[in-house]
Amino acid sequence: MSWDNSRRLPPDRARARVLFIYVGGTIGMRRLDESNPASPLANVAAAELAEEIQAFGVEERIHWTLLGLCNGEGVEIPPVDSSEIGPHHWLWMAQMLERYYADYDGFVILHGTDTLAYTASALSFLCVNLAKPVVLTGSQLPIFTLRSDARQNLLHALLVAGAKAVSLPIVPEVTVCFASVLLRGNRARKASTSGWQGFASPNYPALGSLGERIRIHTDLICPMPAEDAAFYVGRALQDQVLDLTLFPGIQASQLRALLKQPELQGLVLRAYGSGNAPEDPALLDCLGEAVSRGLAILVVTQCSEGRVDLGRYASSRGLLQRQLASGFDLTPEAALTKLMWVLANEKGPEIRAQLQQNQRGEQSYVRHEVRFEPGEGEREVWELNARAAGAVSRRGLEAAMLRLQVDGAEQLKVELYERTILQLPQAQGGSVTDVTDGVRRYMVDDRPFHLRLRAERPFRLLLAELLLTAKS
Repeated sequence: MSWDNSRRLPPDRARARVLFIYVGGTIGMRRLDESNPASPLANVAAAELAEEIQAFGVEERIHWTLLGLCNGEGVEIPPVDSSEIGPHHWLWMAQMLERYYADYDGFVILHGTDTLAYTASALSFLCVNLAKPVVLTGSQLPIFTLRSDARQNLLHALLVAGAKAVSLPIVPEVTVCFASVLLRGNRARKASTSGWQGFASPNYPALGSLGERIRIHTDLICPMPAEDAAFYVGRALQDQVLDLTLFPGIQASQLRALLKQPELQGLVLRAYGSGNAPEDPALLDCLGEAVSRGLAILVVTQCSEGRVDLGRYASSRGLLQRQLASGFDLTPEAALTKLMWVLANEKGPEIRAQLQQNQRGEQSYVRHEVRFEPGEGEREVWELNARAAGAVSRRGLEAAMLRLQVDGAEQLKVELYERTILQLPQAQGGSVTDVTDGVRRYMVDDRPFHLRLRAERPFRLLLAELLLTAKS
């Protein structure tokens, strides 16, 4: 069933149409026993919530319809507590957006706050060619409570979703509307269990401010897709993933037991600081072996702000050498849902490549892996040519790391376009070296990279890669 505000606003008088999808959460809860302040909260039915918000949008001439969340067969399910939300719910929400996309100007998803950031991130990846606002909101107190933040949050979300009725810029993104800010969905994190400012965006500015006036910062929002680009949603997420935080004293045996699960496909690794990990060979080799078996490992920082910068410190080069993917400034919520989405859509080396690209504005940096094909045998001089998969400019280059695996090289000299960028007296086994200054000095935009490796006697070259980090 559906409910709307047509008693107050006939559809033919509306300037915009918005669909509410009522998933559940505190915003639609009442006490089971209203006379008992200690009675637990439980979600009300969609009809009761719709009755409570009849006046919303009337003054602005926004006609809304409210539906409960429907499963994959289109059958409405009871409201779901935020702690129960999982990947199949995200797919159901995405399917509802696709089903009703042509009928509405915007969408508001009413959701519990505990996992709201995960849902916003997942939907941002599932929605392709999104040209309409999809706004998630919830509240710290139920809408039926006198002193509640629910009414303001819901009204602001309705105005952003019904932007054309109130002459606001259209935000063609999945966003989080809460308290005084509008945040990019895949940049948002729950910051407080009780404060009105329940969500924050640590590494990206708010897309809008919600005060006496609503201000949308149009320079920060994603561009509109092409007019002829059809909207559609992803049909799968790979949920065989883990989220692991490094901690002092972690043992390789503990990690090995986790990573040997036969169904496991991916891991989000929350490393220290800018991507640091213990320099324990057993621990690092355990991660490297997992990657070589095909496990995708995406590294993010444990810090609330900042980014992973693998290779900046010696204690992060072990992860880089073992080909873990860099999550840069991804939130943990965005990292996990992005990993699920990429694993469901890509195969082989393309998984790591796509994990390190900016897909929906979720990260501020991208990594281009320039892999050279060295060939067989031993030589004193190796001439190598390769092109980055994406455009990399000197101006946008943030960092360049050279990953080598050699056998028997002495007095090794590495040249880029015949200019020396690195000298290694002894080179044996694998290494990762920062060559940012040399690459930035000598690279030429839109040209293949030409490397020359020289040594005093013939040596074997097993691997040569330039790892280029650029602003997205």
